[in-house]
This record gives sequence, C-alpha cells and structure tokens, in this order.
Amino acid sequence: MPAELCGLTVHIDTGRWNETVLDAVDLVVPDGKITALLGESGCGKSMAAAALTGSLPDAARSTGQVRIDGEPVRAQRQWRRLRGGTVGLLPQAGVTAFHAEDTVGAQLRALEDRYRRWSVDRACAAARYPTELVDLYPNQHSGGQIQRAALAAALLPQPRVLVADEPAASLDTETAYGVWTALRRYADAGAAVLMITHDVPMLTAAEIADHVVLMRSGKVIATGGLTDLAALDDPYVRGFFQPSGY
Repeated sequence: MPAELCGLTVHIDTGRWNETVLDAVDLVVPDGKITALLGESGCGKSMAAAALTGSLPDAARSTGQVRIDGEPVRAQRQWRRLRGGTVGLLPQAGVTAFHAEDTVGAQLRALEDRYRRWSVDRACAAARYPTELVDLYPNQHSGGQIQRAALAAALLPQPRVLVADEPAASLDTETAYGVWTALRRYADAGAAVLMITHDVPMLTAAEIADHVVLMRSGKVIATGGLTDLAALDDPYVRGFFQPSGY
C-alpha cells in the first residue's frame, strides 16, 4: 500500500494544554482509490492528514508508524525527500499553497521546472483552472479559482499519494463538484487519494469515494462503503447520514 498509518498515536503537549489527538489509528490509502475520511470537527481528521504529509506540529510526540510504499517514515529528512513529489497536499484554503508576492503562473512554472513531470497546461486542464488567470496574484482570485489553482499545483509533481484536506469547503456546488471530479480522475489514473470532508450529502451524490473511514475523538470507529456505514446502528454514525448532518 502506498500510504498507511499503523497504530499511530499522537500526543501534543504545548505546556498550556496536552491532548491525545490520534489514538492507535490504522488507516490505509490504496493505489487507484479515493478514501474519504469523515468525522466531526476536532476529531483528528486534519491531524491524520498532517501525519501522512510529515507535517505534525513540533509539540507532537508519536508512537506507531507512518508508511509510504511500505517503508516507515520517521525523520524529517525522509519527509523532505517525499513531500511534494511522492506525497502531495491540497490544503483546505487554496491560497495557502502560494506565496503572496508572486503570480500563480510563476509559481506553477517553478514547480514544472523542479519536478519535470506534468506541464502547467496539463495540470491546469486537469484542475479546470483557467489559464488566462495565471498572471494574477493569489489574492486576485476568487475562492473557487484559487482552490482550482491549488489543485493544479498539487497535481504538477504527479504525487503517488495526494491528501486533500476539505478540498471543496466553502465552494459553490458546481466548483466543488469540479474539484471532486478532478480528484476522481487522478485516482483512476493510479494515484492514492485521501479526501477529508464533512459533506456526506455531496459525497453520496458524487459517488466518488471507494472507501470511507469515520473518526471520533481521535479514533477510527468505522470503515466501509457509504451504504455500509449508513446501515450501521450507531447514533454517531447515523448522524452523518441525516439531512442536517454534523
């Protein structure tokens, strides 16, 4: 499997507060599939994403393993080699993928020159990002435009593992569906995609997830298909499939 959390426990102690944010989490993100990670706010979803991208905070202490291509990744020097090229991240706020002082196009071309895998045109087309916007600065984009630009930036290095943290949050339905469709196509091409979301109705309507992992209070409490989870007799799980959701 290209990406795994194996019995991963993460404890954070800042001196002001301490908490176990992940508790013996097992999570597999297989090739050619979209794994959807669900859970209420604060349950540990984004911390799992941070673990899979080598971005845990400095105050974090962990036990268990993170594995990429079956090999444990323990040191930041390993993550520096993997991050961006092998393991990519699409952040929740697309604007954070860019430096404010350069145009989006300049930054996309820098990624193209660094990795020499996908072209800027190919990545923009896959992300449905209009190339006529590349000469604008990040803050000159709408929320939907910069999110699609961030997706293009995440795709340019052609990562084998792509972690998308709430990639469609705050987007209109049409733009969100376009982002999710792009992720589906990327997984169909062979990549392992982990998608964090709270939008179960759209996840159900789009039919893009192959597997669903549900978290609560730092633990994985259920796994399976959407239909399997919807049928579980658990009030917390059922809450995600009610019209109002969490």
